[in-house]
Amino acid sequence: MKKAYLRRQGFTLIELLVVITLIGVLAVAVLSALNPIEQINKGRDAAKRADSSQLLNAIDRYFASNEKFPWNNFTGYTASVDVAFGGTADFAGVGVCGGAVGSPLATGAGTSGCSSNGYLINTQELKNQYGKRPYFRSTSLPADKLQVYKAINEPSVSVCFIPSSKATRDKAGANGPLKDLTFDGSGNVSGIATCSTVPTDWSTVDSACFVCIPEE
Repeated sequence: MKKAYLRRQGFTLIELLVVITLIGVLAVAVLSALNPIEQINKGRDAAKRADSSQLLNAIDRYFASNEKFPWNNFTGYTASVDVAFGGTADFAGVGVCGGAVGSPLATGAGTSGCSSNGYLINTQELKNQYGKRPYFRSTSLPADKLQVYKAINEPSVSVCFIPSSKATRDKAGANGPLKDLTFDGSGNVSGIATCSTVPTDWSTVDSACFVCIPEE
């Protein structure tokens, strides 16, 4: 009786294979549901949204304290706060990076961030560390940068970025919240409209749709 009892202990090879197979199927199902790449992209979008809001709030505070925008310190933009402005956030005129006052389109980007601090950091509207973010590096791709735009005779400023996650990109379309940016001959933002069609290419600023802060 004792020997018969001992023979019944443990699992057979077939039982072990069945269990291992079930664990493998469950693991694949969980990974498919979670989609780690999509989760990483969602995190990137959340960071860009937070950084865009932070930059927009800093520009608003600067305007409230100085009655002008950072780019109004530059030649060609000093006449009125009602003039339009468009450019990537690393332009010196935006106020994160410093640069030559002679041109509002001067970029202050360096390989590891801003080469020097701009008005928003010097007036402590933003912390020094903000200028070290990837958007302010000269090695950043155009599609990875933040876009800043203010229309003529409009008091509001928008900060826009191309979303990385599929969940956010799926919101593109006729009734979606994503925006279509137009650019002038120098590659600077010249207008914002509703993104009416779903892009097939999200890798360039000319073809992609954008999330713009503030969101409607």
